[in-house]
Amino acid sequence: MKDGEQGPRERWTVDGIEDGPHGRVARVEREDGRTFDLPLHALPEGVREGDVLAVQDGPDGVTVRVLPEETRARRERAQRRLDALNQPAEDGEEINL
Repeated sequence: MKDGEQGPRERWTVDGIEDGPHGRVARVEREDGRTFDLPLHALPEGVREGDVLAVQDGPDGVTVRVLPEETRARRERAQRRLDALNQPAEDGEEINL
């Protein structure tokens, strides 16, 4: 980070990418849980569902960049949770739904 530059003000997560009536859109979730749609072309090239984005206001406008390390860490945590949920129940263990 350069001197005088601030860290990301917000982190958004790409929740989904869809075809809309005016082109491809990304459904983005803010840290507070609110979602909204953005034209896909307004985000960094190659953005995918699940990517974590750093969003920062700056002198040249809003800057959005993918955070690959944070994205990878979140995907790994989600996979561990899914793996734990998919573990077979131990003999005699009852599962109530």
